[in-house]
Amino acid sequence: MEMMPDEEFNILAALQALDTIDESESHALEEKLKESPELQSELNAFEATIAAIAYTSPPIPVAPDLKNRLFQRIAELDRTPTEEVNSEPVAEPSFNINPPSLIRRSHDVKWKPFRVPGISIGRLFTDKEKREITCLMRLEPGIEFPLHRHAGVEEIFMLEGDLVVEGEVCHQGDYIRSVPGSTHSPITQGGCLLLIKSSLDNEMLV
Repeated sequence: MEMMPDEEFNILAALQALDTIDESESHALEEKLKESPELQSELNAFEATIAAIAYTSPPIPVAPDLKNRLFQRIAELDRTPTEEVNSEPVAEPSFNINPPSLIRRSHDVKWKPFRVPGISIGRLFTDKEKREITCLMRLEPGIEFPLHRHAGVEEIFMLEGDLVVEGEVCHQGDYIRSVPGSTHSPITQGGCLLLIKSSLDNEMLV
């Protein structure tokens, strides 16, 4: 069935907001925005909604043995008749496998609008097991971040500008650490760029 134009745009916009869009879909989305520039506001709305999920979605309980059960099931599906006959354990390699480091180039960071106008966020890494996010956040001059309660430790490193936290003015190079359960609503006077590591389960209080 052929999709209606609006339906196709909504799907592409959702993929873009979720950061799961492939190259051909991204090209199709760019063409639609060129044809109908007014759709940019709808795309921004999608991205703002997704960006807010980190502060609104409740934690999802996961069974402790889920990973082991998944790997066991995969091993059963991948078994060949030969492997079933010759089931002797294979010796593990003696060397340690060093997983590759994640390198996020600055030009690859995708900036998206936050739920509050004047704030944008660039995700660097999301740890779903620890329910933590590492990101860049930019606040325009005069913007106040909404009052929120920390579900875990929050760490902020000032990259640029100023940020007033609990009456203290912080500048480039300063470090701010907030403990679980604490609340604050920082504000910037001249704008700022922050490196943040925080919980996905922070509670917005406004």
